[in-house]
Amino acid sequence: MAGGVEDRSWSSDPGVARHQKVVLINTTIGALMSSLDGSILTVSLPTIARQLHTGVALMLWIMMGYTAMITALLLPFGRWADLHGRVRFFGYGFIIFAGSSAMCGFAPTGPLLLIGRLIQGIGSALLWSNSTAILTDAFPTAGRGFALGINQVAALTGNVGGLLLGGIITATLGWRWIFFVNLPIGIFGAVWTFTALHEIATIDREDHFDWLGMGLFMSGIILILLGITESIQGASQVVPWLMGFGLLGISVFIGWELRCKSPLVDLGLFRNRLFAFGNASLFLNALARGALMFLMTFAFQGFSGDSPLIAGLKMLPLSLAIIIVGPIAGRLSDRMGSRELSSGGLVVTAISLMILAFAGLGGYGIVAVGLALAGIGNGLFNSPNTSAVMGAVPPDRRGVAASTRTLLFNTGQLFSMSVSFAILAGVMGSRQLAGFLAGKDVTAVATGHAAFAHGLTEAFIVSGVLSVVAAVLSALRGRGTLTPARLQS
Repeated sequence: MAGGVEDRSWSSDPGVARHQKVVLINTTIGALMSSLDGSILTVSLPTIARQLHTGVALMLWIMMGYTAMITALLLPFGRWADLHGRVRFFGYGFIIFAGSSAMCGFAPTGPLLLIGRLIQGIGSALLWSNSTAILTDAFPTAGRGFALGINQVAALTGNVGGLLLGGIITATLGWRWIFFVNLPIGIFGAVWTFTALHEIATIDREDHFDWLGMGLFMSGIILILLGITESIQGASQVVPWLMGFGLLGISVFIGWELRCKSPLVDLGLFRNRLFAFGNASLFLNALARGALMFLMTFAFQGFSGDSPLIAGLKMLPLSLAIIIVGPIAGRLSDRMGSRELSSGGLVVTAISLMILAFAGLGGYGIVAVGLALAGIGNGLFNSPNTSAVMGAVPPDRRGVAASTRTLLFNTGQLFSMSVSFAILAGVMGSRQLAGFLAGKDVTAVATGHAAFAHGLTEAFIVSGVLSVVAAVLSALRGRGTLTPARLQS
């Protein structure tokens, strides 16, 4: 009781409340660590490229391979968790993440660093595929928005704060310590998971795992990403083949899942309008803003000539806005519902992207306003939308539902980076874009200076339009959270 108002975020049972707090802290640590490593390398890429003598294609995959592996494995790991227990696989995620971080830190060559990053993605996929489901199991509807809001703020803050932390570590200790700092956190998270958490969900151990579906999905996603990467490099001859076979793999996967008795993805969940439209708006939001911090970081370093540390500092308005607004939005969604908050957040995001599209890069003031509004918009959207989507599924399907949600988010982010860089490559040319990624100064040439600014404008205009479409879908999803009984009817 605080100020005469009962705090319903925690259970009235002291033992249950204690476990809820352990779940929230532990899953938040996992979310923060995983999301941090999705962005922490960005400001250090030019330094790594020079020290390890890596080419542009390898650098792109060192940056995107981590998220690609998470995207490819989320659904299989979510289904495994539904069949064998979520807490155990969550703990394994900490162990694999810590071990692969050591491998990345000691990597003597670019290819070995890429292998380490891919293994890191495996550990992160185990963390992501289970954390939201574990939280949803532990918290009742009344406090779920608050708990998910804290978790999502940690994830988003790590995603943006990684830019600043990466710049600080690279400037003071060197880029290898970006990975070494994960070791104590990962070890602590693993020990605490196995000693303090217990399984709440009812596990169906008699069901079967969809190995064929796993193979079809992973091959389809990887081939599509390879196709987009090759298009950025200008290898136009192989792009149609890679994209075609990738789309074919995804199409066969969908057809197989509709017939499979124990599918990897329960496509029946998408018959629920709240689940379907909530996830559609999530995907479009990620597609619209997934490349924002990458584009702005490269703009600050390559266009404005800032150091990695200064580039990270300039992204602070985005991360601070998310930190402040996210928990407030989570609390409000528990009391007033999520549709208005989520839809309004997407409108704010669209406005911020249009401001960035036409602000230019000459003055930082208007750019800072755009970044702050982007943080406010995403803070308003994420936790209310997550609470509504996860509350619309039966408890025994929350593992695969959480994985589906995170899959769509990561897929949107991956395609956002790829499409944005493809737009820049189309305007600048792949060679000039390669110079940007490698930290070379292309701004000395007036045409390169103007081309990058023009490409940035085009990328943000496309993103702003996508945010508007996402807001419309969010508004059309309906009110409230549907019960499991209504979902299955």
